[in-house]
Amino acid sequence: MRPMAELPVVDESRCTGCGDCVAVCPVECLGMWGAVPWLPRPSECVSCGVCVVVCPPQAIRLEDQD
Repeated sequence: MRPMAELPVVDESRCTGCGDCVAVCPVECLGMWGAVPWLPRPSECVSCGVCVVVCPPQAIRLEDQD
């Protein structure tokens, strides 16, 4: 079992749907669900935080997940 990890969480009220986070994800575990990014493969996320850094409206944060 994978230990607790920090995974990206999107604040949909701040997200503009630009897709920058999806474009820069080094393991391609982020995708777009309509106009909002989501994490269809959380087990592949390496918690690098690149999505957080590139998000123009700062709508993504890393949060501990079980």
